[in-house]
Order: sequence, then C-alpha cells, then structure tokens
Amino acid sequence: MYQTVYIKYCKNCVMPDTKWENRLDETGICSACRYVEVKEKTDWEKRRAELKQIFEKYKSKDGSNYDCICPVSGGKDSHYITYVVTQVFGLNPLLVSFRPTYRELTDVGRKNLENLKKTFNVDCLEFSPKPDVYRKIQKIALLELGDASYPAHFCIFTIPVRAAVEKKIPLIIWGENSQAEYGGPIEDQNKKYLDPVWLKKYGLSIKDAGHSDYNGPEFLRKHGIKEKDLIPYIYPSEKELRDVGVTGIFLGQFVKWDIFKQVELMKKWGFSVIDGKSEGTYTNFENLDNKDQGLHDYFKWLKFGYGRTSDHVSMEIRKNKLVREKGMELVKKFEGKIPEQYLDEYLKDFEITRDDFIKCVDKFANKDLFKTDANGNLIRDENENIEKINSDNVD
Repeated sequence: MYQTVYIKYCKNCVMPDTKWENRLDETGICSACRYVEVKEKTDWEKRRAELKQIFEKYKSKDGSNYDCICPVSGGKDSHYITYVVTQVFGLNPLLVSFRPTYRELTDVGRKNLENLKKTFNVDCLEFSPKPDVYRKIQKIALLELGDASYPAHFCIFTIPVRAAVEKKIPLIIWGENSQAEYGGPIEDQNKKYLDPVWLKKYGLSIKDAGHSDYNGPEFLRKHGIKEKDLIPYIYPSEKELRDVGVTGIFLGQFVKWDIFKQVELMKKWGFSVIDGKSEGTYTNFENLDNKDQGLHDYFKWLKFGYGRTSDHVSMEIRKNKLVREKGMELVKKFEGKIPEQYLDEYLKDFEITRDDFIKCVDKFANKDLFKTDANGNLIRDENENIEKINSDNVD
C-alpha cells in the first residue's frame, strides 16, 4: 500500500513529496512555491475586470433572486469572500453554510458565523444533516478510511450546489484553488472554474496513502447507510446542473490571494481568532470552527508525514515571513501529537475505547515513515505519540 521510504522536502519550503499530487521539479522546488512566481507575473487588474464581467453576467437583473451563492463556514476565507462580493462588487449573495452537528461547531466558530451574517447584512442558509447518521458516517470513515471529516468534506461541495440548483442561482463563489495555493499539478493550478473534472478529482473523493478513490454515496451504501439518509451527500445530476447553468469560480484566481493580509483586514470586520494556538499548529486564525480538524490533521500526518503546521510554515516561507530553519523547528514542535483536545468526546460518541483509537492509528500510519521495533510495531513515547524516521532530515 505504501511506497514512500524516504521523504524529500521542497528546498524552499517544508512540504514533503509525500503530499498527494505535490510535485518537486528538477531543482527540488514544489509546485506551490512555483505558483508564487506565477502569481507575481499575473495581471491582476485584468483578472479583476474579468471577474466584474462574470458578476455582471450572472447577477439577478431585476433583483428577484440572489446574485450568487457563497459557501461559508464563518472562517477567515468566508469573511473575505463575503467582503469582496458585497463591499467591493455590491452583490446580493446567499450564503450557504454546512454545519455538521451542534457538537462539531466550536464557540468561536458560531461567533464568527454570526458576525459574518450581521456585519455584512446578508442572508444565510444553514444546513445540518441528521446527527445520528452523520455520527455513524464519521465513525465508519475514521475506522475504514482514517478520516472522521469525510462526510463534511463531501457536504461542503454538495450542499451549496444543491442549493444553487433548488433556488436557481447559477453562480457559486468558492475561495482559493487549493491545488494552486497548497500545491498540485500545474494543469490544475491554472483553473479559474471549479468544473466537474476538478470536483471529481479533489472534491468528491478521498485519497488514502495508497492514492485510492472513495466515492461517497457508493462507499456509504456499502456500509448500510439508507438511501433516504444519503440525500445531503449526493451531488446534483449533470442535467440538473445544465438546466440551471451552475458555474463555480475560484475567487483566488481573480483577486490576488494572501491569507495573511486577508486575516488582518477581516479582523477589522469582526473576525475573531482564538487565544493561544489551534491544535496541531502554532497559528490562531485557521480551521477554528470544527472540532474534528485536529483528528483530520493528525491522520493526514500519519498517512503522508506532514500536518497543518507544515501547511502554515510553508505559506509563511513563501511570503518571506519565516525562514526555513525556523519553520522546521515549528514542524518538529507541533506536528505529530495525538489530538487530545476533543478526543474523549469523539471516543464517547463513536463508542470506541482509546485502545481502539490507537489500533486505528496503527492501521493508517505509514510504517515506512515512522520508527518501529524489531517486530514492526510502532514505537511510542509516554504519551503514545510516534516519531518519523527522518524527521531531522530537511534535504
């Protein structure tokens, strides 16, 4: 299942070649770092004019419907997207927010979502799935796929698009193209539109460390989820999309995306960060809304050898806000720790023990990347954490 036996890191940032679809070029530089060069050469005034034309094309001419849909969670990107759409271009959007369950949403997450609605004076449609079904799917996904966030990752794409079809609002404004900002194939970095090809590859599937696809509805049917409970997890048909003319664009391909500047700007519009640091990293401004983020990032680290700290460090290096050596120190300090903050809540909800959880860790950890004993068992410290084999190597 696993093929990686030695991690190679980007020579500019700290992203490893074990990241799915991350590619190091012949000079050892990753695709995300190369995209920074592309951004600097882009004519953003021309892109802005293009964006204005798109908005003019799709906005409701008589005001009888919303001009667009903005998928939101309440975080920094949600605030910035809504700010650009309402304050810069004067559109009337319908915000669509997928809220997994009341147990998933953090206090700061609820505060930020309420601020988003109030500050920008916008309508917001919030959707929550059946709690028992959602929790069942989470448990299945954790034990079978190593990702308790699996149902959420599906619904953040399906729910806004279902709303677009049902309410006949063709334009959907997404945030950044993740394959551009975080690293991916060059051909996918340049995409301005979230089309079915991009969606199938990066949105409505999940990759394990063996790069296998798991289509949501089919996978869930096989695990006994009833058809009537699958509605939120099913993407509209091609005919439904064509009838409405649903079109999704990446805002980050039309305005120069800079999360650090955007966070500071959105603070002035009421966006709240947390005191201290988010679990699994050293920052306080990202992934604040859902409690399962720590679990997700930890299993990403188990499968691919990097976590949220590596993402944040690499972004700071690319913005010349951090030197690589300091970044590696942060990675070693914050990554690879069992996410204890909400773990007991999840173990109780999933009706599994901590020993069951550790067995799940053993199942999904890429043992080619971690220290093992003579019998091939992962070596743990007093806190049950494991260690990468070549964690000191950054070349």
